[in-house]
Amino acid sequence: MRRQLSTAAIVIALAATATACNSDGVDAKPDSSASAGQGAVAPDPGKGGGADKGGADKGGAGQGGADKGSAGQDGVVGNTVTIKAKNGAQIAVTLKNFADPAQSDNKFMKPSAGKRWVAAQLEIVNTGKEVYDDSPANGVKVTDEGGQAYTHSIGSTTAGANMPATVKLTAGQKALGYVVVSMPETAKVKTISFTPDSGFAKETAEWTIKK
Repeated sequence: MRRQLSTAAIVIALAATATACNSDGVDAKPDSSASAGQGAVAPDPGKGGGADKGGADKGGAGQGGADKGSAGQDGVVGNTVTIKAKNGAQIAVTLKNFADPAQSDNKFMKPSAGKRWVAAQLEIVNTGKEVYDDSPANGVKVTDEGGQAYTHSIGSTTAGANMPATVKLTAGQKALGYVVVSMPETAKVKTISFTPDSGFAKETAEWTIKK
């Protein structure tokens, strides 16, 4: 009886040791069927009272490793790239203008110390049959030459009217406006990208900013 209890104690100790090794939350055998980025939540541009609430994250254009647009190549300012949202809505997106730096039109709302604003003017046209329903600013990223990406900031500029916070475009309808992004004063812009569905669609339009 005593020998059986001793054996059981050893088994329990070994199990506890194995559990402790995985206490960092990393599975010893990851589930290959699990999709990357599962459980991600779309950012809410309306939260935060400051003007300089734009986020920054590593990575290229588009969130979640989105594909490039159907054009198959990078665009430049003035070029149009046709992409699709998750519901199949087809949109033609044109980078009409890019202001760098972009000047605030409100003396009470300016970039924080060491930062500057840039602003991308996008025109989005629904060229398909499905309704395009989105918050476009959430899908905009500006990436610098070091690969750091910066997202939408609350603010408005002298460059022109902002992109509407939400759009619901039927076939043939369009939306036009600037999206403000905050980034370090010394950072050099390399690309601007737009991904539908608040950045979570599979296709991304991207434009290279020439020096």
